[in-house]
Amino acid sequence: MSPSTNARLSGPDVLRNGSMLMVVLLHISGVGGLLSALPPGSLRWWALWSLEALCSCAVNCYGLLSGYLGVGRRHPLSRLSALWLQAAFYSAALTVLFGLLDPGSLRVRDMIAPFFPVLNGTYWYFSAYFALFLLMPFLDSALTALSPASAKRLVLALIAVFSLADFISPEEIFSTRGGYSVAWLAVLYLLGGYLRLHPPARLPQPWLLLAGYAAFSLLALAGKTFGVSQPGAFFKWGILLSYTSPLILLAALCLFLALCRMPALPAPIARVMSFCAPLSFGVYLLHTHPLVWSHLLAGRTAFLAQFSTPLCLAGALAIGLAIFIAGIGVDYVRSLIFRAGGRAIGRLRTGRGRPVN
Repeated sequence: MSPSTNARLSGPDVLRNGSMLMVVLLHISGVGGLLSALPPGSLRWWALWSLEALCSCAVNCYGLLSGYLGVGRRHPLSRLSALWLQAAFYSAALTVLFGLLDPGSLRVRDMIAPFFPVLNGTYWYFSAYFALFLLMPFLDSALTALSPASAKRLVLALIAVFSLADFISPEEIFSTRGGYSVAWLAVLYLLGGYLRLHPPARLPQPWLLLAGYAAFSLLALAGKTFGVSQPGAFFKWGILLSYTSPLILLAALCLFLALCRMPALPAPIARVMSFCAPLSFGVYLLHTHPLVWSHLLAGRTAFLAQFSTPLCLAGALAIGLAIFIAGIGVDYVRSLIFRAGGRAIGRLRTGRGRPVN
């Protein structure tokens, strides 16, 4: 296999794993209570909010990857069923576990929710992705049927409507709920698919793209911090760190292009990235379960605010990495259970099909 092929395989894996780690860091800083516990304007405040800004493009990177890797491929319903079973497994298993450990922690809604992982909003990204998956064949058809110029105009028009207009309009005329919606995931899918079908002829060096990612992320933080947001104002500075923010979209695009062009990784690291990538979605399903969210995550990282800036940053990164590794391990066990169940079902079907002597 050539080095360029290795790079194509390694880059998306690194981006998928990195994006999920960034999602975890966003959650432990926000829901964990760390950001709200920091003294405003302190060095720790700026350091942790800078980390927040650098991680804010995570969901956009995931959306771009879905289009980049998915366009032109088959989208069998069996894949959607597998995702549904994975989400239902986490939803049900964690609910049962909490019920056994702390029966008083469950409400009636908590006991019903596992059976409807798409409709009950347990996992917003999974619900939105479920709808996006059904739309993927039609989005693919649009991208492949249009000329490169027309496809580019389509993608830019959608970005203008759902990103730029949301930032400059005083009203939420084209709101996508800050990116928490299937509409925004569809825009990202189309952009990622366009980049796969019509890659740019010339791009800056990867280090320049990484510098652009950092610059756009920190510029969004500066705009959110120093911009004056008032009712009816022309610019909505307060949403600059949201998924639909033009600056966060540009940051995601820079990071996406940089990592997709990254040089080949050493074989051992590439194998680790390849092993973790398909399991990374389990990290999301594990730590964002409502019961885990409210009982184990909410307010748990505020204690880090008492430490020095280096220790505070190191503590946040260590907790995020620990959650990521634990999630990979749990989902690997889940995958083994599913494989064993699949083999057992296959043997049952084979046994039923054998002729009886």
